Amino acid sequence: MKGRSAWVAMALAAVVAVASGCGSSSDDSGSTGSTSSSTAAAGTTASAGATTESAPAWLTDAQQAAKAATQKPTKILSESLGPFTPKPDGSFYHVACNMALEGCAKIANAMKAGTQALGYSFKLCDGGTTADKIGQCFTNAINAKPDAIETNGIGADAAADSFAKVAEADIPLVGSFTGDKIPTANVTTEIGGDSCAKGAENLANWVIAHTEGKANVLFVGTKTYTCNIQRQEAFLKTLAKCETCSSKTLEFAIDGVQSQLPQQLQSALQSNLDVNFVVGTFDAVALAAADAIRQAGKADSIKVAGFDGDAPNLKMIKNGDIQVADDVTGSQEPGWAAADAMARAMAGKKLPPNVRITDMIIDKTNAAEIGTYEGPTGFREQFKALWGG
Repeated sequence: MKGRSAWVAMALAAVVAVASGCGSSSDDSGSTGSTSSSTAAAGTTASAGATTESAPAWLTDAQQAAKAATQKPTKILSESLGPFTPKPDGSFYHVACNMALEGCAKIANAMKAGTQALGYSFKLCDGGTTADKIGQCFTNAINAKPDAIETNGIGADAAADSFAKVAEADIPLVGSFTGDKIPTANVTTEIGGDSCAKGAENLANWVIAHTEGKANVLFVGTKTYTCNIQRQEAFLKTLAKCETCSSKTLEFAIDGVQSQLPQQLQSALQSNLDVNFVVGTFDAVALAAADAIRQAGKADSIKVAGFDGDAPNLKMIKNGDIQVADDVTGSQEPGWAAADAMARAMAGKKLPPNVRITDMIIDKTNAAEIGTYEGPTGFREQFKALWGG
């Protein structure tokens, strides 16, 4: 995704497969890029004249990381910012990414809840899928003269003119999951600025551990939203540490998730018979992959993982139905963290470039207990305690 006026159009760009250390290669036709797996043997140790195999360091590292990632966090990371006294009145305006996507809608609803918990007013504009719509939302936001504006998924590269106009209006701007390097324009801070890459690293370690180093992964990604680019790069980089894994990539257009992606997936599954894992860059993609696998009659040989913790995907994990893992940030915590950050900016408090939020892996071992991960236990009360509540 690049440029000021071609936000969704960039999702139609030629495929650029991110090369992993396992030897990934790509073509420019929109099909998958292939890799060959390495066959490095596990190390051995000798004891009492006998030779026994020991797990390689990269596998034990992945197993330890995967185990840690499945533990539910208990503390909000905004706690490190310390308590403060919010101003008594305020108004926040949210320029949302496409509200038809469950992940965008969850963040927006959580932000509204956090804003209202502060006693402030909240307005929202759905940025939809076009640059024109995003620009109009920013115009509406500036005209509303709020105390702060927050955008989710829409970064400076997609809306540079609008970001500049917000700066001219001297309104604090908080970003969420935009992938921007802060500071940029007048962006005060980024919520979850490292979450997309961090979550992808966790998920790659989980896949390595789950397959015991035998993962042949098809990563299905898109260049729309910088977060998706970061997920693909971080996942493949981490998977490359597995000396006996391989990876391929498939790129899709964001507006073709329902119309074009199913056929792309079917073709990829037919031409890549060694694939045993498909990873979708967000859960609507993982859901489409599961459907394609089911239709191809390969539910016993190919598993799915995804991101964002959408309800249908978590249900499949709980039931052991094709999708087996999902990296999730809290469905509520990021919105509350954004409201907290905007209130701090409004009160003149200094914020770090990145406000970190928690994430975890949901799989069969914890799906029944966790359900939908909203955030650390008691996260609402933890935020209110920071506000003196």
